[in-house]
Amino acid sequence: MLAAMDTPAARRRAAPPAVTDPGRVRAVLADPRYTVPDPGRGAPPGTMHWLRQHVARFSNGADHARRRGLAEDLLRGLDPRSLRARARDRSDAVIDRAAGAPFDAIALVARRVPGVVLAGALGAADPPEVAGLLAAVAAVYLPGAADPGRADASVARLTELLPAGPAEQVAARIGLLIQAYAATAGLIGTCVADGLSAAGRVPAADLVARTLRGRPPVLVTGRVTPAGETVTLDLASAGRDDPAGPLAFGYGPRACPGAAQACALAAGAAGPLLARCGLTGAKISYPAPPAIQVPDRLEVAERDPRPAR
Repeated sequence: MLAAMDTPAARRRAAPPAVTDPGRVRAVLADPRYTVPDPGRGAPPGTMHWLRQHVARFSNGADHARRRGLAEDLLRGLDPRSLRARARDRSDAVIDRAAGAPFDAIALVARRVPGVVLAGALGAADPPEVAGLLAAVAAVYLPGAADPGRADASVARLTELLPAGPAEQVAARIGLLIQAYAATAGLIGTCVADGLSAAGRVPAADLVARTLRGRPPVLVTGRVTPAGETVTLDLASAGRDDPAGPLAFGYGPRACPGAAQACALAAGAAGPLLARCGLTGAKISYPAPPAIQVPDRLEVAERDPRPAR
């Protein structure tokens, strides 16, 4: 749901400085003449290239409008309050199973809970299996990623586990799951790391809003200019300085349509960790920018373990 244009190929190329001026960033995002790279046509069904060719994220013009509409239709059926409650219950269950022992909140909650909850809400046959497939696909989702074919088996399996339908509708479900994977994990991880490090207790929803403005997981996005050049937009800097609000979910015709659902999943998953756990003192590190900012590991332990039943 949160989106980025962060690719190995893009990072290797020399590029001009990113645009940081809030007004200029919003102007580019609002201008339909600035497009995304065309992923081509005709890829075999159920492959990584097929997925890119059928989701709104990598479409332009009428294709983008139609495919975005499919995603919006799916999102209308996802009540944020229900998503938050389900995420909270699953996060609580992870803490219960740990029984006071230290555990990695990134692996077991941030990268797991939103996918299971969202997959279930989207009608997946086996939500835990779907969640387990997302990492392989998310790692090569963006154009320029090395060897996207390695994710073909995961994409094919996702098409089997999600409700059947026209190609674009199936791809829309997978797209929502992938868009929510790393960025939502980063949002949860940073919220929890900052919240547990601070004095006093801040409600999860407030920490989510604070993180989106000050330390968003998605730092940059990109567009292709009418002249065919690529421009990088610094969403983090522009959103932090803009009275109009953060840009973590984009802006304009490509603004993330699932912002409410993403925030609900993040607050629901983070809430029990903030209320029941503490940091163990293990080092917290983040990948180097411009990668999506997800803590590599966030070790926590329950402060007052509940007695076994």
